[in-house]
Amino acid sequence: MNLVVDIGNTRTKVAVFDVETLRYRWIYDLVLKRENIEYILARYPIDRAIVSQVGTPADYDGLFADIPYKVLSSDLKLPIQNLYKTPTTLGTDRLAAAVGATVLFPNQNNLVIDMGTCITLDFVTSNSEYLGGAIMPGISMKFKALHTFTDKLPLLSFDNGGSVDIVGYDTRSSIFNGVINGTVIELEGFVERYVEKFGKMNVIFTGGDAIYFEKRVKFPNFADSNLLLVGLNKILNTNE
Repeated sequence: MNLVVDIGNTRTKVAVFDVETLRYRWIYDLVLKRENIEYILARYPIDRAIVSQVGTPADYDGLFADIPYKVLSSDLKLPIQNLYKTPTTLGTDRLAAAVGATVLFPNQNNLVIDMGTCITLDFVTSNSEYLGGAIMPGISMKFKALHTFTDKLPLLSFDNGGSVDIVGYDTRSSIFNGVINGTVIELEGFVERYVEKFGKMNVIFTGGDAIYFEKRVKFPNFADSNLLLVGLNKILNTNE
């Protein structure tokens, strides 16, 4: 069995795969502890592991103990061709999500929209060529920027709640309108232009805010909260 670890900006996801089938998944606070891994090792026959970290990779020897493990980087063998002009600067979360998309929809154009701390777009062609995408401020980051760089705007938070009116009738609703509806329009514009350039494609949402936005954009899409984990597992199997 494979142990897959995705360390993001705000939380850590851990999963166990039997070859390519996801069997179990856990979500932890950002700091993954040795006892978390020991709990998993005591219950499942783990053969090897892979870890992806958004920030600078750490020394994981103490975390995985005797398990052979790999740290995702541009040096690993990939099941897709990475055509990004600066592969060493490409976030491993973006790379894993792109691979995950090709696992779900092989031999098809795929656009991944990751609604996390940052909003990222990543495009993979039907020939499994990763071209790149876009990086934008995430929802919480937009709220914080409006508060931080102005004198009077309050700090609001997004709770993945109900609809937001296209007209803001006070300061609070105007901020929500600008951030939430602005993001929807932004994403719709990006998808429209990708389709104009590359033709038919799958649009796959992932990330913490994905469920809210995939229901509100005006284009067909899928949502998969395990996309990065699926991609990491595929990369691990590719490097077996």
